[in-house]
Amino acid sequence: MHYKLFEGIMNNKGNNMDIAQNISVEDMASIKLWLLQESQRLEYARRSFEKEKAEFEEKKQQFEEEKRIMIASVSEQARKTELEAKTLATEKILFNQKLEILEGGFRTLCKEREEFETEKEKYRYRYAAAGSGSANGSVNVSTYQSGVFFNGVDNVLALKKRYRDLLKIFHPDNMDGDNETVQVINQEYAMLKEQF
Repeated sequence: MHYKLFEGIMNNKGNNMDIAQNISVEDMASIKLWLLQESQRLEYARRSFEKEKAEFEEKKQQFEEEKRIMIASVSEQARKTELEAKTLATEKILFNQKLEILEGGFRTLCKEREEFETEKEKYRYRYAAAGSGSANGSVNVSTYQSGVFFNGVDNVLALKKRYRDLLKIFHPDNMDGDNETVQVINQEYAMLKEQF
């Protein structure tokens, strides 16, 4: 009712004086009360809107901060992944290089072993042909020629290496080894060790 009365007053702006005179004091108090209540409602609605707007702005800022943190985290993770991929590629290259070196070393070792076995067989046949070898390929000390085992050795390191290699082959615990040959090797090694 108050709203319709107020609406009627607003629509008839030119006749405000006539309408104001025709309105009773009670109606005027009622309109004032309604206007007060309506202004309070609008103020409450404005404050609620401002509060919701502030909350929205706060949530928007939180979202922007979370978004910034997520982007930074994703970019950091991408950087780490890229770094790990580069490290893995480098390690793979190094591994392949090491593998090639080891394979080359094993090929060289196999070749040297074959050459050593060939040389060992030559000496075995030489002594067998001369009648100085026994059935198991050992050397007869009486017909042994000095320098056969350490032929071509010209320094202490080569002497020690050859000595170890010869002991691995002719040690009595091995199939082709015997005490007599090891004694000859030890005598020649002692003599050459004093010379160097």
